[in-house]
Amino acid sequence: LLVGRRAPATSRAGCVRCGEEDSLHQLMAALRDEAAKRGRDSDLGKFEKLRKLGPQGQTSPKQVVEHVVLQLGAGNDEAAFAFTSLPPWRAGTHRSNTDWSKRMDWAKSRVISGQPSGALVDESSFGQLLSERFAFLRQTQAYRLVGDDSEWQQKRGREKMTAVKEYVVEVETADGEDRLVKFVLVYNWLVHCHLISNVAVLSANTERYFPGTGSDLSQHDI
Repeated sequence: LLVGRRAPATSRAGCVRCGEEDSLHQLMAALRDEAAKRGRDSDLGKFEKLRKLGPQGQTSPKQVVEHVVLQLGAGNDEAAFAFTSLPPWRAGTHRSNTDWSKRMDWAKSRVISGQPSGALVDESSFGQLLSERFAFLRQTQAYRLVGDDSEWQQKRGREKMTAVKEYVVEVETADGEDRLVKFVLVYNWLVHCHLISNVAVLSANTERYFPGTGSDLSQHDI
């Protein structure tokens, strides 16, 4: 499955909020067209619900990754921060009494014994992290999952639904570059949903890992 969009590159100066809203509207329009073609209305509704309400139960880790990629491509950094892991030592006894102001640093965190560990960032620092290390995700024009792209990666029952998950995504940017990115997700019991703990850029040349992938991506743009 490949999802993407084509839109002229726009400057981030000026009315940023207006630009974000326009991008989101264009993105949702493209998704509706694709859903009509493929019968994925339920997934479309789920993405819209995630955008409005944030992490929630019954959301698969695959949907989390796709949602974050789509939202970053639409300029919505806030959504990506909302779906970033919280370290266990900052978790309260309930979602409502937990301090969610700091999350895992995508570039510096690691998963140890099934739990996120490492440096933390607040929302402002998270935006700076995206600018410095993952700016290309804000320019996503098309993407597809590579390898195991099943909803829960249960591997025929050998893996629990709440286990640590890894998804590899091939991303095509507005300037035509291809990037291969790995998302590592940890299940959060407060929101009953997987959240992103670590993101690693495997290669700017997808041919190295998956021969034939890079050359075919642009053929499946929406």
